[in-house]
Amino acid sequence: MNQEYLEKLNLKAIIPALLLIITGGLFASYYLLFDPSPYRDIEAGYFLDTIPIPFDFAQFGPISFPIMVDNFLVFQEFKDFAPLQFIQESIWFGIIVWLVISTLLTLVSEFKKFYFLGFGIAWIVLLTFSNLNGLNIGGLNTNYPLIIFIVGTLAVPVFFHISGKKVRFELRLLLNLLSSGLAAYSLISLAESPEPVLFLVEHITIPAIALSIAWIFWNGHGVLSGIYILLAKAGRNLSLKISLQISLIALIYLLLLFNILLDLTGSPLQFIPVFNPILLLIPMGILGWFTIREKAEADLDLVASPRVIQGLYLLGFGLSLWLAWKLQLSGNQPASELVKHLITYSQIGFSLFFLIYILSNFMNVMNTGKAIEKVLFKPYSLPYYHLRIGGVIAMLVMMAYADGIVGVQVNSLSNHILGDYYYNSNQKLEASIIYENTWFRYRNNPKAKNATAQLLFELNQPTLAKQHLEESFAEAPQVDNILLLAERLHRENKILESIYYLEEGLKWFPGNPYLINNLALFYIKVNRNQEALALMELSKEESSGNFAAIQLKLGNRTFDSSEPETISDLINELAKQNALGNYPEERVVDDLKEDLQHELTPMLVQAGYRNLFSIKDFNSVSQDLAMLDSLWKDSLNVQYIMPLQETGVIRSLGAGRVTEAVKNLNGLAFRNPGDAGYFLQLSSTIMAQQMGFQKAARELIAAEEKGYQAIAPHHWNILTMGGYYEKAEEFRVKYGLEIPSYLLQPEANTLSYLEIIEKFNRTLPKQLFDAWKELDESELKTDLAVRLVAYKAHGLDESDLRTLGDNIHKAHGENEHLSKFLEKPDLKNKEAIKALMSWLGIGDELTANPYLNPLIWSAIAIGQDDVASYEILNTATEFSKDPIIWIKKVNLARKIGLANYATDALVEMQEWVEPKDLERLQLANY
Repeated sequence: MNQEYLEKLNLKAIIPALLLIITGGLFASYYLLFDPSPYRDIEAGYFLDTIPIPFDFAQFGPISFPIMVDNFLVFQEFKDFAPLQFIQESIWFGIIVWLVISTLLTLVSEFKKFYFLGFGIAWIVLLTFSNLNGLNIGGLNTNYPLIIFIVGTLAVPVFFHISGKKVRFELRLLLNLLSSGLAAYSLISLAESPEPVLFLVEHITIPAIALSIAWIFWNGHGVLSGIYILLAKAGRNLSLKISLQISLIALIYLLLLFNILLDLTGSPLQFIPVFNPILLLIPMGILGWFTIREKAEADLDLVASPRVIQGLYLLGFGLSLWLAWKLQLSGNQPASELVKHLITYSQIGFSLFFLIYILSNFMNVMNTGKAIEKVLFKPYSLPYYHLRIGGVIAMLVMMAYADGIVGVQVNSLSNHILGDYYYNSNQKLEASIIYENTWFRYRNNPKAKNATAQLLFELNQPTLAKQHLEESFAEAPQVDNILLLAERLHRENKILESIYYLEEGLKWFPGNPYLINNLALFYIKVNRNQEALALMELSKEESSGNFAAIQLKLGNRTFDSSEPETISDLINELAKQNALGNYPEERVVDDLKEDLQHELTPMLVQAGYRNLFSIKDFNSVSQDLAMLDSLWKDSLNVQYIMPLQETGVIRSLGAGRVTEAVKNLNGLAFRNPGDAGYFLQLSSTIMAQQMGFQKAARELIAAEEKGYQAIAPHHWNILTMGGYYEKAEEFRVKYGLEIPSYLLQPEANTLSYLEIIEKFNRTLPKQLFDAWKELDESELKTDLAVRLVAYKAHGLDESDLRTLGDNIHKAHGENEHLSKFLEKPDLKNKEAIKALMSWLGIGDELTANPYLNPLIWSAIAIGQDDVASYEILNTATEFSKDPIIWIKKVNLARKIGLANYATDALVEMQEWVEPKDLERLQLANY
């Protein structure tokens, strides 16, 4: 071939060669440095816990209590899942190896006779060990696949070696691609084993490993010889002490390599750094290029032309880098360890003897500034092949020092490749058996052991799976297996065993954030709170969300929160703000609302809305409730129906819909008997806040009967104010409650105030007003004045209301809305009602709260439909005992022809209304 054509060919070839090397180097470097176990699938899972937050408060003089609802805390736990599958990546790797092998075969066809023959024999032997017979063409483990692939890969090179050397390189490459591609297609088409494409792309890794190892041996002293050549060129005509420089560099390099060898055998020197020797592929390839170029340009009897030698070198460099990527991706640890050992052995052996070679041959001319690199492969005394022999002997010595572990690694890596094929083709039983076997042969194989356990769990063999995890823990601990074992034990309620394995795991892997996080959560569950906090402090940055959740669960509300970044952080931050009784930052609320629109995890969605709707808001309540209704009807949220319905109750309560909230709580108690006590006590505190003490007391007694045990002093107050004195005393003794201090040292004005409050719900407005006038001037009198306007304005005349208003203004200052209402306190006037509602700070729904009797009265007065008005009154009187509201109900019942209902209501009123008052009410025009 003419020289001009060869020069053009070299220029054309350099671009794909560089592309192969650069891309392979980038991928390999990323996984080697930043993601050494990409197959490992440890993901953050979530679980919820709750804390009570003060949603609202009730106060009646010395009696005060919060209305507590639950907010969710999101805890993050790490779970180990089955190893990831990289099927597409494996196929791409197979295509790359096919292209490299086809190019290699094209170049090999230009070898000299005996070298080509030697390559052919080696290639056949290599394919024999590649397990291609597993494709089962024409029967189990027949030789047909091997024969097809040998013919498909060697036919074209043999033909051109014999008669076609003058043919253009591009044509020979195309024919090799077609021949090998046709062979692969035939294997895939004829194969009887499942997923033959996966089988082929996985098993083509074996030739790739062999070719890469050949390149590693070929480039054994590439780093040192490359540096020597660069020093020689840099010192041209300068008479530098190159011998001293190369000796010093070689000493440092050999020390690093020796410590890597010690690290591989388990006992490195602490004062010398170690690193993954596979990273040496890059400097080996770059520096070795200078060596191979000098050797190719020297007048030596080589196996082929310099162009072929350089082409093979670049192919080997690129293939080795892509192989490093593939091994990291597939988690083939035996193969990775084999490459590590062989790189270390070859670099030590060949580099050491290369130093001896140059010092013995070129010591006299090394420092003269002459072009000594030109005679590097023309030794004066010690022949170059002695270097190679010495390097091989040194490698054998190091293999013996490492107990011949490379033999075990070779045996195990092929099994691992077969296991990957079974795993990727979803043959779970076969994969578990092969992975178990490969781990048994070589313990340093974390993917194999983890995959074995995961597959056995999927195959419903949990006992055997746990045995494998325990075996791994005893012989070769790894983080993912410890997490998996602890999780499975926790599922079986063996939390103390889970804690043991996590604690021991931290001794092997100190500071591991996954182990720390999960151990801290288990500590919380067994009340080892301080130990949990101490652990979380160690990894606060990695587990900031959990740190906040644990602090809140332990009752600490004053810690400094980090900036919330995720939806779980926002949920926890909102729980913290709600627990403090603060109105949350608008930014936190807005961010959470936005995130909830895009969140797909039902658990986080319902938790987010719970905390979000634990903020009082009178706007868009119907839309919010409709949205919650649609969520719990969605099949994805079937396990969160009760929490979503409870959130609906809280949303109703936040909008002042007392009737709706209490009725829905009773419905929840009925449908969920296990949680009935909690729902009934919440209903009790809501009604007690509205002074419906009798009904509240009955609900509380029912809650205790349903299992509610968190009885507090304010529950005693509810029972006494509701008239259940014996039950109150029973609760006091049973739950060790103390008698309130205001009863131990009673004050007359306070007792009078409390007597009025106790009867407030069922007493006529005028009677309450007269009792109010008898109270001493105090905060209690003003408090009662506010209650009279809010709850009894419908039964007071204008002068009475203005008297109450003057008292309120005097104590609290002028209020624009109250003043506007008192100018004309007409409950039929919409402007007056609007002013009253604005003063009360509630929404625009008149009938939301059945205890706000003036608003109920206004709804009736404004309404035109008697039947609708009766329904409003009927609902209100389920809660309110106001005599005027009840007599209005009686009159409307008669008016619409429900005389029997009217009579029943009058009979019921006799339980709390005096006969003379009842007679007067019937004579009045209500």
